[in-house]
Amino acid sequence: MSSDERPRIRPEIEFYVAGSDEEPVIHVHDPEGYATQIDRLSPGAVTVLRYFDGEHTLAEIQQALAAPDGTRLPFEQLEEFARHLDETALLDGAGFARAKAERAAWLESPIRPAAHSGSAYPDDPQEAAAFLDEHLAHAPEPPSGPLARLIAPHIDLRLGSEVHGHAQARLRAAGRPDVVVVIGVCHQAAAAPFIACRKDFETPRGTVRHDAALLDAIEKNYGGSLDRGAIAHETEHSVEFQAVWIAHHWPENPPTIVPLLARGFHEQIDAQGSPRDSENVERFVDALRASIAADSRRIVVVASVDLAHVGPMYETEGLDEDGESGLAESDRALLDAIEANDAEAFFGAIARDGNATQVCGVAPIYLTLRLGDGPGELLRYGQGRIHPESGSVVSYTAIGFAD
Repeated sequence: MSSDERPRIRPEIEFYVAGSDEEPVIHVHDPEGYATQIDRLSPGAVTVLRYFDGEHTLAEIQQALAAPDGTRLPFEQLEEFARHLDETALLDGAGFARAKAERAAWLESPIRPAAHSGSAYPDDPQEAAAFLDEHLAHAPEPPSGPLARLIAPHIDLRLGSEVHGHAQARLRAAGRPDVVVVIGVCHQAAAAPFIACRKDFETPRGTVRHDAALLDAIEKNYGGSLDRGAIAHETEHSVEFQAVWIAHHWPENPPTIVPLLARGFHEQIDAQGSPRDSENVERFVDALRASIAADSRRIVVVASVDLAHVGPMYETEGLDEDGESGLAESDRALLDAIEANDAEAFFGAIARDGNATQVCGVAPIYLTLRLGDGPGELLRYGQGRIHPESGSVVSYTAIGFAD
């Protein structure tokens, strides 16, 4: 970026202060979701950004930031900072234009490429098959019989291999369904509470087609499109991991899927209320229930979720072994409610302490519990140290429902 360019922060970018007065942190929010590589800045950086208004050149910004004794920020450092902001789409410049073009291309494509292939799991088909089979070996004798709903983890496949294995062995043992409705967690800021993806999911084990007919029925019963904010599916792993498993179980003829993401019920948690209080949530629950009931095919609903997220990585204190035991006790109330298929008891246990343990799967679990009547069967519960040195821990579970 040259000295005569006039960098401008995109006007829709939002900044807000968190942390303490002694150590404030400036959080960055892009409501359009382009600038996802930067989520926080130092207060010093914000001092610089006030001049990124499209009216000041870098040379003028350098002059404006000069200390009373004439000391200046090195121009190369300022230039590199501006270049980084441009590349991460915070500036209204070439980086933002490139990000918009890439998003448009992704939205127009009928295929959802595997975003985590080669990192979360092998991208070679044979290696991926062996990798997933190792997980399934953790559950050598899975329960058989009908399966209508499944709570399954989306934790890193290596970290949560045992619980992944129990969940997926249960799905496979029940026999191939015609359709799998996957309700995943939307981990990023999203434009809508419920978001579908009208794309076929590419995996190393084959392509899993989306079920346009069932998705059409859901939208018709819901009374509106679920396409708004579909870009949230681009890098989201919660649906992708389930698609990989589905392709692995039935590589010759994988079931179709309805890929859905659900945003957390933060408003209801803050209000100590219930999702039932939301007309929009009730419309969505009714739409799912009616659409599935009217479809003659065999349909399984999978909630792709994790439970607690605690420790410094999640801005809470780290856990030692005693803390892990305490977390298991805390999760027990949630597991009891889920096994009893009691959506309101589950949500009440979350809302009572404001979701203090940061359970990420609140919405998908709640929705899945509302879609059936019978109790669930706990297949496995686990915890994983996502960052052992800091004591950051994630918990997760596998629970199957026959109806």
